[in-house]
Amino acid sequence: MCYLLLALARGGAPYVLTTFPSPTMSTSTLAGRRTVLFALLSWFVFSSTLHAAKLPRTPASLTEDGVRFERVGEKTFRWMAVIKVYDAALHLAPGESTQRIFADMPTRLQLSYHRGFKATEIIQGGDTLLARNVDAAALEALRPRLQTLNAVYRDVKPGDSYTLTYVPGRGTTLRLNGEPLITIPGHDFAAAYFRIWLGDDPISPSLRDTLLGR
Repeated sequence: MCYLLLALARGGAPYVLTTFPSPTMSTSTLAGRRTVLFALLSWFVFSSTLHAAKLPRTPASLTEDGVRFERVGEKTFRWMAVIKVYDAALHLAPGESTQRIFADMPTRLQLSYHRGFKATEIIQGGDTLLARNVDAAALEALRPRLQTLNAVYRDVKPGDSYTLTYVPGRGTTLRLNGEPLITIPGHDFAAAYFRIWLGDDPISPSLRDTLLGR
């Protein structure tokens, strides 16, 4: 039987540590392992709280790429409902509805990080979530543009912010701390990529629902 004893974040990326006790493992040995792992988890949660950056709320309204945006939702994404990962904020053009979230309309998502992540971790996580939310044929058609976007991702540290801003006729611009890194053309790309957070099987249903005001 597999006992799930501990969840950590190695290099910022969540993973699960399990143990498979052998039939000859004594009760005291298993109890000792559980005590050590619980202590490690307690330290990790304390460390996360101690070192998490105090991040400001995103503006209620702002202008970017020549478009006026208004905030429609924001929420802190917590891994396992405990460890702060990032603050997410969704902005739409004035008068637009979240019920049309994948329509061809200006959309802006900001992620302000409480923890550091490697660029490879961000890319791997995004690719996995895209595969859960976009059918294989559509994803294959997007592959060249997705690779172009992934090539410019950088490592982040606590306090950094990535933003994705889609403007019809212009494309999706990725920014790190306000610095434009690249613009990917096509509404089809934006509609697919935003599904990482807002699709049917997103990174967090509760995060999605709060951002969309459900």
